[in-house]
Amino acid sequence: MAIWLPKWATDRLRRVERRSPERHCDRRPLLLIGRDGQRHVVARCCEQATGLGVSPGMPAAQARALFEPGGVRIEAHDAEADARSLGALAEWATRFSPLVQLDRPDGLLLDITGCGRVFGGESPLAQNVSASLRRLGIDARVAIAPTFASAWAFARYGQQPTLVVPAASLRALLAPLPIAGLGVESDGVAALAPLGIKRIEHLLDLPRSTLPARFGYDLLLRLDQALGHALEPFEPIRASEPVAVEREFAGPTDRIEAVEAAVRELIGAVASQLQQREVGAQAVKAVLVRADLPPETLEVRMGRPSRDPEHLWKLLAPKLERAHLGFGVEAVHVEAVSLARVRHTQALSITGTTMQCSADAERAADELFDTLTNRFGPSRVLRASLVASHLPERACELCPCETAQPRRSFQPAASDRPTLLFDRPEAADVVALTPDGPVHSVRWRQRAHTIVSCIGPERIGSEWWRSKGSTRDYFRVQTDAGRWLWLARALEVNRWFVHGIWA
Repeated sequence: MAIWLPKWATDRLRRVERRSPERHCDRRPLLLIGRDGQRHVVARCCEQATGLGVSPGMPAAQARALFEPGGVRIEAHDAEADARSLGALAEWATRFSPLVQLDRPDGLLLDITGCGRVFGGESPLAQNVSASLRRLGIDARVAIAPTFASAWAFARYGQQPTLVVPAASLRALLAPLPIAGLGVESDGVAALAPLGIKRIEHLLDLPRSTLPARFGYDLLLRLDQALGHALEPFEPIRASEPVAVEREFAGPTDRIEAVEAAVRELIGAVASQLQQREVGAQAVKAVLVRADLPPETLEVRMGRPSRDPEHLWKLLAPKLERAHLGFGVEAVHVEAVSLARVRHTQALSITGTTMQCSADAERAADELFDTLTNRFGPSRVLRASLVASHLPERACELCPCETAQPRRSFQPAASDRPTLLFDRPEAADVVALTPDGPVHSVRWRQRAHTIVSCIGPERIGSEWWRSKGSTRDYFRVQTDAGRWLWLARALEVNRWFVHGIWA
């Protein structure tokens, strides 16, 4: 079985936004922009944009010109996030077959040998897979064929979104498909087109002995793999065993001390397994199996992967104190739900001095954020995260600690920035010798200030992919009272405002 996700990147981005309460679902056409050397090109686009003439590989400026101002939504293409999501979808697909292979960047291959009888046949299995993906909000094409190469071709170039190809009809149904269905390089397809070889049936009519000399061995190999005459490598994903431990009591116990001791011991065992795998847990849950009530689940989440048993216990202990034990707990189950690589830190600097103090301080801050988040809720504890934007007001954003990016050592801009940036720039009256400075005096907050020092201008342009914005000239000025202000002039409207101050 082959599963093709033609709109994988755009579907994934929209699903992420629907899960975010801060953002609403934008119905405008969506373009994902990537880089091709020094050029910005369209990496992926939605079906609406495709209908208006946009295609992957098109220059971003040309694609944007096809829409009215503000009529298209442009986002950066995150190929790594797509790959992670595809891996998660591959693990989800193991419910249909234990053997699933990633077909990057937007497909999956499943070996369903012997699996069809579980679902009542291959056709019901294909329909079940397609319906399950639609419920997840994923647009997919599913094909079942005798070989992986042919299933790949039918999923991408077949006439039907869900297709089951019997072995007896494989050659006849494969013949009308284009040469690109064999998965050969685009240069090879372009070389065959002038010769009139556009479909697989044209290739089958040629003498087999002449194919390697004229078109190379790769084309012949892909044709043999599609017809089942050559083996095709298949590397399924290897699902790792869950990091989980369990302890059963001799009988139900309602002693909180016994339950706490068991949970703490199991947390230590989980931390030991995480240490062996060189990973950390971003979420840990403890399940109390009660004698007279349904199991109670206690879950804590961390902003950074952790395998410190003391830290995990400090997060779980307050929840365990408030747990209702009923007439007794029969068993305790502790599991690391979400795993991630632990970010290793350098112990010594290039000069040989220790860096342990900074690492300890960062770890202590992360543990504090975890404690506050699990106590007050993830939406009430926010953390500043850098954003790839040169505009001052967009250089960082507040987001939950669980989703905040790791702190980095670089600054968002090479120039000096004020320690306090106003949420809304405050209007000011400025007297300057020339429009480009230097600034002579400023009237701000109903007070007049004489300027004794002026540095600038620093020009910051608007982001070209956004419809609204203005070009600004920024000045660092020092008043006669010694305070440094960050002045800006909007060039289009010739208005001045104070955007920040240095404390």
